[in-house]
Amino acid sequence: MKPARSFRFVPKRLTLGWMLLGGAFLTWAFQSMPQDPKLDTTDPHLLTTAQYLYHFAKDNDWPASSKTGPFLIGVHDNPALVKVFADNYGAPPIGDQPLQFLSVEGGGATKGLHIFYTDAKDEDLAEQLKSLDAAPTLVMTRDLDALEKGVTVNLMVHDGLLRYELNHPDAENRGLLVGNRIASWAVER
Repeated sequence: MKPARSFRFVPKRLTLGWMLLGGAFLTWAFQSMPQDPKLDTTDPHLLTTAQYLYHFAKDNDWPASSKTGPFLIGVHDNPALVKVFADNYGAPPIGDQPLQFLSVEGGGATKGLHIFYTDAKDEDLAEQLKSLDAAPTLVMTRDLDALEKGVTVNLMVHDGLLRYELNHPDAENRGLLVGNRIASWAVER
């Protein structure tokens, strides 16, 4: 005599259908989760910004006091830019100095940086500039009013392309000699 079965077998097609439906639901659910905008690497200007950072490092003349130890580029609160730079440039040397690309989080800027990039505006930008003081640091941002505030390079969209404008007096105050190539590529408003 066979034992009685207390469960029913579900046809394989029905099981497969439920699995596909469940998989589709999970795919939809995880796609709709918001992503941190700081990690969004789809910004079309990120690669151009990374290129500018590299060329500003390579093509400017830095004070003798800045030519020892590693060449430091700090990026404030923008991990997507750090990732794009690392993916496209790695860590090539700048002259005889090994390049270090740092992600700077939180309040003020880090002293000892050669280049400091930030998207900060208004009081936050003023605080970061104050922490850098007159150090030989090229400060770069995307704030349209930043040149008057003491930023060396301001990125801006000009004719649909990401370009930059230079603050030559700030560069001189910081002891930076802007390279001819860098100066010739700058735009003016």
